[in-house]
Amino acid sequence: MSEFYQSIARHYDSIFPLSDTLKRFLLSFGIRKEDHILDAGCATGKVALYLSQYAHTVTGIDLDPDLIEIARFNQGIGATENVRFLVGDMNDLDSMFTAGQFRIVLCLGNTLVHLPSTDTINDCFQKIAGILTDGGLFIFQILNYEKILAQKTRELQLIDNEKITFERRYDHEIHKPLLAFNTRLTVKATSETIDNSIDLYPLHHREIMRMPSKQLYRSVQFLGGFDGRVFSEEGDLLIGVWKR
Repeated sequence: MSEFYQSIARHYDSIFPLSDTLKRFLLSFGIRKEDHILDAGCATGKVALYLSQYAHTVTGIDLDPDLIEIARFNQGIGATENVRFLVGDMNDLDSMFTAGQFRIVLCLGNTLVHLPSTDTINDCFQKIAGILTDGGLFIFQILNYEKILAQKTRELQLIDNEKITFERRYDHEIHKPLLAFNTRLTVKATSETIDNSIDLYPLHHREIMRMPSKQLYRSVQFLGGFDGRVFSEEGDLLIGVWKR
């Protein structure tokens, strides 16, 4: 996984800018000055740095050291002192952090599907429950793989702006039950192209509902967008809002 993101790290914010819709969504959970927040899979740290102005502390972890280096650079620009960025694995959350350390744990940007199976994802959900406070929130976002699998979606919408184009395609057959995710990034200023491939586990709603770790959460809600719409099998996103 690291090679995939190392090659595009310096262009990550051009591909995935922090949207106003996501900002409003996150603030809708009533972040307080005494809150401690974890962003698992923080990439270049934009979400963590944005939330730092509302929370007591924000911790961002990512497996890719190049992304964490950029996150720390972004932190230095703003001289933000209540944020820390760590190279870390979601499989190690229980050893990296203490019980009840965070009121909110985020896992956005389709991060969960980089874990290779339902068992590892279930273990991750269990570890997150352990580091949440009583009444704390676990908020995750992935693509709606139920729809992608049913329709055998081959290509996602092109990301195209003044700096880059980013093509994204799935190969459903080559590495079953995983999906081969193939990308091509074109940097417009230099005409450089970067081709990449990574295998993802196409986690879907019904699999999540069968996970034993779900029982560790007192309420489980699914949304279909950062605008708060209810999850639908026809929608593009699956967002979980789970209360410990």
